Formats: sequence, C-alpha cells, structure tokens
Amino acid sequence: MVVIDRAEAATASRVAAGLITPVTGQRLAKTWRLEPLWAAARAFYARVEAETQSSLLSELETVRLFQDTTERAAFVARVDTILKGLVSGPDVPVNATWFDAPHGGFAMVPAGRLDVARYLQVSRDVFARDGGYFVGEIDPERDVELVAGGVRLPRFGIAARGIVFCQGFSAVSNPWFPRVPYNFAKGEILTLRVPGLAESRTIHRGVWFLPIGGETYLAGATYERDALDCEPTPKGREELSARLRSLLRLPFDVTGHVAAVRPIVQDQRPTIGVHPDHPQIGYFNGLGSKGSLQAPFVASQFADFLTANGTIEREIDLARMTR
Repeated sequence: MVVIDRAEAATASRVAAGLITPVTGQRLAKTWRLEPLWAAARAFYARVEAETQSSLLSELETVRLFQDTTERAAFVARVDTILKGLVSGPDVPVNATWFDAPHGGFAMVPAGRLDVARYLQVSRDVFARDGGYFVGEIDPERDVELVAGGVRLPRFGIAARGIVFCQGFSAVSNPWFPRVPYNFAKGEILTLRVPGLAESRTIHRGVWFLPIGGETYLAGATYERDALDCEPTPKGREELSARLRSLLRLPFDVTGHVAAVRPIVQDQRPTIGVHPDHPQIGYFNGLGSKGSLQAPFVASQFADFLTANGTIEREIDLARMTR
C-alpha cells in the first residue's frame, strides 16, 4: 500500500482536537453507534501505540455544563433512559472560582481524546519506513488511468489494483464522485494560556475547553458554512473569545489560532465505497468532527470490503448517494 499526501499545514485532521464523547449535540443525543465505534477505536489505537511506542489515546473525564434550566431539564428527562450508563449528574463538581456554572452539569463516560497530530506523524513514519509514503498531489482526472484490474498513476510511477480518495473538503472537485451531497463546515480553534487554572478535565458549555499541558488549553470550535477556507479570521477569534469569557472566570491570553474545513456529507454519516462503474476507484470521506472515533471502525469495514472479506453497511455505503 502507498500513501500519497499533500502534506498541507492546515487540514481538518491536522488541526483537530480529537475529542471523543458519548453524548452529542443540543438534544443531548447518544453518539451514533457508540459501542462498536469505541471498541474499534480502543483496539486500533492501542495497536498503533504498541507498534510505534507512542501515547495517542487518552481517556479523559469530560464535563458538559448546562446552558440553562431547559437543558438541565432535558438531561434529567433522559438520564435514566437514553443516557443511562453514559453520564453522571446533574450536579458534577466544578470549581466556581474558575468556571461559571450556575445550572450544574454532567460527566460523560467513556470519553477521551486522540492526539491527532501525533497519530498522523507516527503513521506517516511507519509508511515512510516501509517505502510507502510520498508527498505529492494527485489530479483525479489527469493522473489516474484505468487499466484492466486496476489503475496506473504514470506521473508517480505507480500501478495498483485500486486507488482510494481520502480528500476531505477537496473531494468537492473530484470528477469521479460528482453526486455526493456535501454540507461542509469551517471550524476555528484557539490555543490559550490561562494563568492560575489547573483543570485536568475537558469542559463543554457553548465551547469545548481542552487541557493540553500546564496552563495551556485548546478551545473551539466555530461552525461557518459560507467562507470555506482554512484561514483563521478575526470574527472566529472574537466568537470563541466571547464564549470563553462567558465560561471562564479567569483572564486568558490567546497564543494560537487555526482553522480548517470539516468534511461533512449531507446526512452526516461517514461514507465509503467504490465508483459504480469503476470499482478500482474508491472513496473514503465524511468523518466530520468525529473522525477520531469513527475512522478505525469505518476503515476496517472498508478494508474487509476491498479484500472481499465483508460488505459495507448501507447506512455508510457510498451507493446510497450515487444510485
């Protein structure tokens, strides 16, 4: 297997916080396919950690604070049904000198964080060690030649049984898959220094707030559906800063600011499959903001499909969009 990577500085994966939570959204919904996704993620990242002698996945206590009494009431109504076994609350302890939490909140279990930047680097190192990593950009229309039983990429000197496009936001211009409906969203993230704060948990309330060492934290993220680029903006910085001022009771300094576009398809499901007429051309996309949790399970299913050892579930099959 060969990986051809554009090695861009700002992509959804490279700037991602890697957060994994069992409860999501304003409706306090259980994360889609939580149990099989978590099991696959734990097993896969543990295997990569062992092979690369690195620490990648941390299971962190994660707290979500209620925005108002309405959200608290919605939680109480669900805590013994939909959310049973995933949360504790509604009055999880929070340091009132650090955070404004007048309505209480709940802790989520299991929850965690993947060090995505580190994961990408050690994975790249493994492929490079085996001669399977190249930096370059493929033009899907000009660089890919279909041949009997496979593809050729003459410019790269590669012949293979197939090619899988994992392009994220850039897939919108891939002529092989013009019928995939996208709903991309740009996200911006801040790096902060908060003197005097010693919180070890991830905190959510209108913004997620993630400790990364010492008095340094990450905070995010915005959702912008019009200006789809990877440029940080003053508007995004101020939006996040305003949310942080509502959450934090301590002053903070912004020390970093990044942005990227989340690869979201219209029904918000990961999407894998092959071209309906040219099965040697594959597609892997749509992980959105949950790639750290979803990717191992989805990639394993796709690998089984490509090696004739399994099928793709209809809910995530590219065919649902190209029929």
